[in-house]
Amino acid sequence: MKELKYLNVLYISNGFNQETIIEYLNIKAKDFFLTNDLNEALNILNTKKVNIIFSEYNNLEYFKEVRKKYEKIQIIIISNLIENIQLIEGIKIGLLKFLQAPIKKEELISSLKICIQTYDANKSNIINLQNGYSYDYYNQVLLKNNKIVILSKKENDFFKFMSSKANNTVSYEEINKSIWEGSMTHDALRSLVKELRKKTYKDLIKNISGIGYRFNLN
Repeated sequence: MKELKYLNVLYISNGFNQETIIEYLNIKAKDFFLTNDLNEALNILNTKKVNIIFSEYNNLEYFKEVRKKYEKIQIIIISNLIENIQLIEGIKIGLLKFLQAPIKKEELISSLKICIQTYDANKSNIINLQNGYSYDYYNQVLLKNNKIVILSKKENDFFKFMSSKANNTVSYEEINKSIWEGSMTHDALRSLVKELRKKTYKDLIKNISGIGYRFNLN
């Protein structure tokens, strides 16, 4: 995995006063570009090598055009108000992540790790499922026909974990350790799987008798 010191970051500010975050990125990135103007940001994108964009402008139409031209670039939107419709539109155009302002440094570092991993792997954070379903792995949002499917915290933890191991059988012990931290009962697991099948479709989650479960994403 590349370190941030090998990547270039563009930060588009809109008055959220994230000086600590900006200073951190300026020190850690190979090259750091800072602007408060979307037109200037576009000029930087057209003339400089940029790997990651942080934007305090929640302008999805603007970033839809950016995504058309720069498919691999990682885009993180920082917003003090994130609405469901924005999440849905962001997923459709391939935005990587939404972050709630103000950002904590730990959250920034976690998001950067995701960006770098995704950049290295050259893959999308959107998992396309069957029957009109899709899952945004990093924002942890499940959609059906572009409408959000509400998951409980435990359901979402299970969904994200199993998605990361798609098409592989995951043992009961591994599920217990990762999702329930050692306190799982088989009744609780069966109940959770039953509810997720209701919210998605039966063939997504396959029980491997006596061993565990598998997410079938093919």
